[in-house]
Amino acid sequence: MNTTYQGVILFYLADKGYGYLRVPDTREEFHFRKENLLQPVQAGDMVRFQLKQQRHGYFADQIKLLNLV
Repeated sequence: MNTTYQGVILFYLADKGYGYLRVPDTREEFHFRKENLLQPVQAGDMVRFQLKQQRHGYFADQIKLLNLV
C-alpha cells in the first residue's frame, strides 16, 4: 500500500538536481532528487509525495504539486 503525504518544498537546487521537503505536522524533512519530481517545483510549493526506503533511510518520491483550488 502506497501512502501519500503532503509537504512543503524547503529548497530545490535545479542545477545540482536535489532538494528537501518538510511535512508540516511532524516537521520531518526528506531528501529528493530531480528524477523523483513529476513536475517542476520551487521553494514554498505545497506538494504530495510518497516515501520510499533506500539503504540510508527514506526519501520523497512521486512528488507533484498540490492543487489548492
